[in-house]
Amino acid sequence: MVARELIDVIRERVNLVELIGQTVRLTQKGSSWMGLCPFHQERSPSFSVVPNKGIYHCFGCGEGGDAFTFLQKTRGLSFIESVKELGDQVGVRVDDREMSPQERQRLRDRASLQEVIEFASKWFRAQLRATEPGRVGLRYLAQRKISDDTIDRWKIGFAPAKWDGLLSALSAEGVPVDQAVEAGLVRRREKGPGAYDLFRGRVILPIEDARGRVVAFGGRSLPELQDERDREAPKYVNSPETPIYKKSNVLFGLSHARSAAQRTGRLLVVEGYFDVISLHQAGFGEAVATCGTALTPEHARMIAPLARQVVALFDADEAGQRAAVKSLELFLDVGIEPRRLEIGDAKDPDEFIVKYGAEAFGQALGLSTPLIELLLRRAADRHGTSPGGLEAVVGELRPYVERLNAASQESVLERMSAVLGPSSRALREAMFRQGRPPPPPAGAPVRFRGDRDLNHLLWIVLHFPEEALAVLAEVEPPLISDRPTVQWALAQLVMGIALPAVLDQLQDDDLKGILRVAASSHPGLYSREQAAPALKEIVSRRLLARIKARLAEVEGALSTCHPGQDRQRYTELLREKQDLQRQLKRPGGTSPQS
Repeated sequence: MVARELIDVIRERVNLVELIGQTVRLTQKGSSWMGLCPFHQERSPSFSVVPNKGIYHCFGCGEGGDAFTFLQKTRGLSFIESVKELGDQVGVRVDDREMSPQERQRLRDRASLQEVIEFASKWFRAQLRATEPGRVGLRYLAQRKISDDTIDRWKIGFAPAKWDGLLSALSAEGVPVDQAVEAGLVRRREKGPGAYDLFRGRVILPIEDARGRVVAFGGRSLPELQDERDREAPKYVNSPETPIYKKSNVLFGLSHARSAAQRTGRLLVVEGYFDVISLHQAGFGEAVATCGTALTPEHARMIAPLARQVVALFDADEAGQRAAVKSLELFLDVGIEPRRLEIGDAKDPDEFIVKYGAEAFGQALGLSTPLIELLLRRAADRHGTSPGGLEAVVGELRPYVERLNAASQESVLERMSAVLGPSSRALREAMFRQGRPPPPPAGAPVRFRGDRDLNHLLWIVLHFPEEALAVLAEVEPPLISDRPTVQWALAQLVMGIALPAVLDQLQDDDLKGILRVAASSHPGLYSREQAAPALKEIVSRRLLARIKARLAEVEGALSTCHPGQDRQRYTELLREKQDLQRQLKRPGGTSPQS
C-alpha cells in the first residue's frame, strides 16, 4: 500500500477544480463549484466540487469522492495508477514498488508510448518548418488561410513523402520497431520483412487528449507529394487505436475548446479537423470534431457536463442526415437537446468562413434550429400528412419529444406548424397524451438519511472543527447517534483528520453521502460565532429526546411490572422514572454532560 502520508500530500497539492474542470464545466458558487454531473443524466447542475474539503459530490445521484476517485471513475485507472498519475502532476514521486507488477508494466508501457508519440510530434513539426519538402506543407496551409500562430498553437507538422522518414528517426533514438507499430506510427509490410511510415506526403494534425497531451495524429494528403503507390490513398489517414488512444474517448480540439465552451455554454460539433481549426482561428473556440469516427455515447457523456447547448454541423447529404439523427439520440440520452446549423452552399464551416467571414458565421449560428426538426421533416416527407401518415409521424417522433423538458416540447411543437400546417394541432394533442410515470419499485431498502439536527451537527463539525471540539469533547458518542459509523466518523473529524481520509476508510455509503452533502452544501449555514451555541442547542435537544425516549420505555416497563411479584425490579424502575422526570424539569433545559 502507498503510505497514507504520501496520499495526503498529493491530495493537498492537487487543484481539484482544475482537475475536474477538464471534464466538467464548473461555475463558482461561494466556496464551492457547481456543474452538470458526469455520472448521470441531468439538466440542472447538482454536481458540487468543494476544493477546501478536497471532495466532490452529486446531490442528484449521490456519486462522490476525491481526486483519486474521480480519475478512477472517469479514466478507468486503478487506485494506485491514479495516485501515480496525480503524484506526477504535482511533483510527488510515488515509488513503483508500491504497485503490482501488472500496474507497473502498464504505466511503463503508457509512459513509453507517450514519449514516442511526443518525439514524433516534434519531428513532424520540424519537418514543416525546417526542411525544403516542408515548404509544400506550408504553401498548402497558407492556401487554407491557416496563420503561423495557428500552426504553432495546434502543433501542425508535416510528413515527407518517404517510406521510412519517421521510422529512421525513431530507430536513431533507439525506439524498437515493435514499439513504433504499437504507437500507430508505422506498419509492418504484408509481404516480406520490414516496416514503413503510416504518414507520408501529408500535413500532420496532432490529436490531443483532454489534458492536452498528443496521443495520435491525423494526416491530410498532399497529392503532388504522393508516389504511384499512394495515388489511391484516402484524403485523410488517422492513427489506429493504441493503449493511449481510443477514438470513442477523444474529441479533436477539446483541450483547446474547454475554456471557450465554459464561457459560452456551447459546443460546436463539426466533421473535419480543419473545420475545427478554422473556427477557432475565426474566434469560435468552442468547436470540436470526432476523430474519423461517428459520435459515440462516450463522446456525448464527455460533452454533457461542459456545455448547455450543442450545435451540430453535418453534411447535407443522406449520410450526414443519418449521422445527425443518430447524434440526436445520443445527446438526448445525456440530457442535452442538440441544435442543427445549415450553412447553405458552403460544403463545410471552413469554406463558409473563407467565403463569407466570421461575422456571417456568427449570424448563422443564431439561426440554428432544434435537431429534432430534421427528424420531423424526414418523417413527414416519408409518411405525408394524411391521418394515417400523421399517425406514423407521431409514432416516430414520440420517443424523442417525450424526452425533452416541457419548455423544449412546446417550442418544438410550435415550430411543427411550418412543416405539418393544420395537422400540427393533431400532432400536438397526440404527443401530450401521456400516462403517469410508473411507481418506484417495491421493496427498496431503507436508507440511512440522518435527521435535521444530526446533519446540522455534521455541517458544524466539518466547517468549524475547533469550535465543535470544545463542545463535543465531553459528550458521550451514543448521545449523538446509535450508529457506530457515525460515532467513529465524528471522532475522526473532531480529532482533525481530513474528510477525504475519513471517507477512504468509512464503510458506510449512506453516511458518506451525508458527509459529502454536509461539506458541499448550504454555505454560511452558521457563522463561526454561531457554531458553538448552535452545537450546544443540538446536543441538548438530542439529550432531551434521549431522556424522553427512555422515560417512555421505563413507563412501559412499569405498566407491566407488578410490585407484589417483583418488588426490586418495580422499585428500580420507579426510581429511574423519577430521576428522568427531574432531568426534564431542570431550569434552562438539560446539561450536555448529563
